[in-house]
Amino acid sequence: MYDSLSGMTIKQWSVPAHLPSAQGSLDWSRAAPLKYQEPRGGRVRPLVDIAIRTLAKNIGLVSKEHLEALPVHILGRLWLFLEARGGACLHAWKIFSELLMTGEQNDPALDLYRFRQHLCHPEEELKLYIQPLNSASVDFISHIIISGNCIFQGNELLALADMKNLGVLELIKPADGIFASFPQVNDRIIRGWSEAVDPFPLLRVLKIWGDQTVTEVSLRWAAKFPSLVLYDVIAGKDGWTSACEEAKATGWTVSQQIARSEEMSILRYLMLFAPSEDMAMKRFFDLSRSIDDDLINLSRDARCVLKHVSYNEAPPLLDCLMDSAKVSVIQPDISRKAVPTETQFCHEAAFEAWAFWLYSLIGQLSGDRDMESRGIGPKQQTVAGPFVLPSKPMACLFLGHSGHGGITSKPSYISRGLFATKRFTFTRLEILKGIIPQNTRLAAGAANSEIAPKRQASVKHNKRKRIEDVLGSFG
Repeated sequence: MYDSLSGMTIKQWSVPAHLPSAQGSLDWSRAAPLKYQEPRGGRVRPLVDIAIRTLAKNIGLVSKEHLEALPVHILGRLWLFLEARGGACLHAWKIFSELLMTGEQNDPALDLYRFRQHLCHPEEELKLYIQPLNSASVDFISHIIISGNCIFQGNELLALADMKNLGVLELIKPADGIFASFPQVNDRIIRGWSEAVDPFPLLRVLKIWGDQTVTEVSLRWAAKFPSLVLYDVIAGKDGWTSACEEAKATGWTVSQQIARSEEMSILRYLMLFAPSEDMAMKRFFDLSRSIDDDLINLSRDARCVLKHVSYNEAPPLLDCLMDSAKVSVIQPDISRKAVPTETQFCHEAAFEAWAFWLYSLIGQLSGDRDMESRGIGPKQQTVAGPFVLPSKPMACLFLGHSGHGGITSKPSYISRGLFATKRFTFTRLEILKGIIPQNTRLAAGAANSEIAPKRQASVKHNKRKRIEDVLGSFG
């Protein structure tokens, strides 16, 4: 509409009104992660500021259709307002990530490309937490961490296999000392996942930590997940007495053990996919801490400017990390900010950093074949400085606490003794080249006589056995 008196062009539209929502009635994905009290203003605000504040206050009720007609610079102001006041909710992040990352904004920031939220005490059913993180069209990749204070039943975990965009899954049993509830995780859960239709199509990383959880038998079922490249386990030693033999039979490679002080390093995970890199252990120790600090600090920097480049034009991530000149682009050695070993506030922890960069590296090494095979392959890559990011935005949700004070890098499991558990990291590097390991194809069937019947059973018998397995996983 053109106003001849003022010479202005005005766009006007109507949206349906909503009744004010009751306090606490919005689900977790539509509520602000942190509470923020708006201070009283000492002056009259411009109309645009009032509109932005009103929108921000009701962002959980706003849809994409309400916002897509707004100018990009107004959307940018609204997004900055949300981020400055406790952070945007997942619902808002999904909308703004789509509108601003693919719109006319020249310099999108990292906070539009990765989302993280920590819920200390999840009290609802698991499906209410994973539903907002599910994207059938794979607009983004999800990373879910389930730990202590979660009252979910074991059978609720089975629904995770149906998430088409789940890229990283962590089941972290809390440290023994905090006596927190945790869903029962065992081999039957892994088998139940493997029997789903098209299970975990984009899951590249699976981490299961805890005493008396999964055993070496889980390797044959985890091998059925088509994109799974890394399987990281801490479990009771008594269930992994033949881990190397079972891994070889099912297409996995057991990674070399490393010093305890460096086993949680991000670089350690990344170097699992550079087998030709002959690095002296001392050099690894020297680089590990500085590289970890750089990557975590970059993950914390919500305002880090991103750029889009044509696919395969981004420099290899490992080359950037090994080149000290490129590593120093983030922060020179003199001013490098060390990451605190213990975060004072659990909501401030960059707990997703290791998975964020690992998922990116796997995608770069594999050419994102898993996405290409499903018709969702990226046409361009996103970079922060010299570092290539995952091919899709990532949203991470941490449910519960893993140790005293909230989130710990490695919970301790000592109820059965100091040395009752052991850590194993398994990889499948052939998948990066588009090769399905022969042993994996054998594992996809009933290759082991302990699990599969020696002769073809009736359909009724097979159905009854599957029901018994599922019922057994409940308890």
